[in-house]
Amino acid sequence: MTLERSVINTAVAGKKHPSHSHLPEWQAFSFASGQFLLHIPSSHVLEVPGYLVAQVRGEVNDPAAAAELDGLAQALPRPVKKKPELDIRAISLNMAQGCNLRCTYCFAGEGDYGSKGMMSFATAKAAISLLAQGKSSFHVVFFGGEPMLNFAVMEQVVNWCEAEQLPITFSMTTNGTLLTAEKMAWLKAKKFALNLSYDGPGMHAKQRLNKDRATNSEALVERKIAAFSTQLAALRDVRLRATVTKATLPYAEEALLATLNSKNFKVFLSHHATSERGVEFGDDDITYLGDVLRRIVDRFIAAGDFARLLKLENIEQAVRMIHRGKTGGMTCGAGVNYLTVSVSGGFYLCHRFNEDESERVGGITDGLSYDKLAEVSAFRSAGKAPCNTCWMREWCAGGCMHEHKSASGDKFAIDPRFCRLQAIEMIEAMRVYTTILARDPALLESI
Repeated sequence: MTLERSVINTAVAGKKHPSHSHLPEWQAFSFASGQFLLHIPSSHVLEVPGYLVAQVRGEVNDPAAAAELDGLAQALPRPVKKKPELDIRAISLNMAQGCNLRCTYCFAGEGDYGSKGMMSFATAKAAISLLAQGKSSFHVVFFGGEPMLNFAVMEQVVNWCEAEQLPITFSMTTNGTLLTAEKMAWLKAKKFALNLSYDGPGMHAKQRLNKDRATNSEALVERKIAAFSTQLAALRDVRLRATVTKATLPYAEEALLATLNSKNFKVFLSHHATSERGVEFGDDDITYLGDVLRRIVDRFIAAGDFARLLKLENIEQAVRMIHRGKTGGMTCGAGVNYLTVSVSGGFYLCHRFNEDESERVGGITDGLSYDKLAEVSAFRSAGKAPCNTCWMREWCAGGCMHEHKSASGDKFAIDPRFCRLQAIEMIEAMRVYTTILARDPALLESI
């Protein structure tokens, strides 16, 4: 690996470097693929001799090694640190605050956010007109509840956007139970991307229940995925969203492996999904999930099946970011690049905050609340502890505000459990990246 190759990080607390700022400059890690240092400010990763890793970890105090590190740092670019600026480029429209399932982990109650209803065409049109005005590109996610319960209005919205020649792309997040051949043809014609909730065999059955709360939707969703596999593959993009909770952790490994091996779609693993205290992940649960992820990575690395491993989107997204040497990233653009719209036209920081009046940031009748949104942008600058000294600060920018608020009541008070989960994924992504770099570098260019 050369200095010109932009890449990224891994674990173990970096030591302060005397020649630079008070912030940690380097992060060291060791894998079977070699010894590496992350230069945190520039998001470059360098393969280095072991004595430099030992110096960064504080295992030795060698002036020559310190001087070498200083020289390496000075040779790397110093991106200008910019404060995230409000620029809404995507919204989710809560088409249906209601659902035909009763998933055990639903953060929206029974999909209604405590306020049942269906979004009208007038409300959707007003939100898009206000928030997409003057934008060269914009994205609309049809969300719920289950958005396909309000499919007729979805069609109206898309047809109106096309008639107005608005530069908008579309996606939908759905449980998949209401997909039909006719609707699949429409989604393809309108160039949709699709997020389809599917937790994998066994895990899905345990938590994605029907309205009777006795039966589940696993067999139906699996039949839909199989029946429409060709049509799904023809969409602009498709991902299967698998959610793991404290109760379903024992099923996670088998479910994820089965899905990765049998489905030809990307899989995104969502975790710590509930806001109900007492059933959220504890420290032992996080350790368990980390072990699951490491065993999955081990299995695909041993088989040399990197393409299938990169179908796990948590890893793939991080690997792509590492390869690009990205700085100034955000785990989530809520309140900066993205908002959600309730059935009544209120604006909220994200879909998980929908109908939380303390997080309302405007609406179709009163516009945007710029003061509240400025607070979010300031938080996303990661300028305060613990974010400002974290090795992930160039990619995370504070993490999930909903997770933080669920833990403490304050969306700006970092929940350390979120940080642990984020670090587990990033460390595994780094291990995958350095392995692919050594064994199949052409694959990195293809992603």
